[in-house]
Amino acid sequence: MSIYDFKWSADEKKVARIAFDKAYQREMEEIKNALTEKVKELQNEKDVWALHDYLTERRKLVDRKYDYRYSQLILVFSQLIREGNLSIIELSDLTDDKIELIMKLSSNE
Repeated sequence: MSIYDFKWSADEKKVARIAFDKAYQREMEEIKNALTEKVKELQNEKDVWALHDYLTERRKLVDRKYDYRYSQLILVFSQLIREGNLSIIELSDLTDDKIELIMKLSSNE
């Protein structure tokens, strides 16, 4: 079975949405904290544009990463676990085959 062919029950969809949203909020908090620090360090107009560039790049990365299509969630969750924004425990109500694959993929890189 391909990772794109998994079926998601209604309960799994709820678990997935909660975990996805929590990971997103954690990443937004991380960006907000980094932004607060960067604003404190602003010295000149060049720093303002560097801040703009930082936010633009983070926005692109976040938009690429947080893809809530069910066909992509296994990969998304694997990446979020690798990066530390999600724990496998938060996905414990998914089926064993999904959890096993997420764990395998999250440890491969």
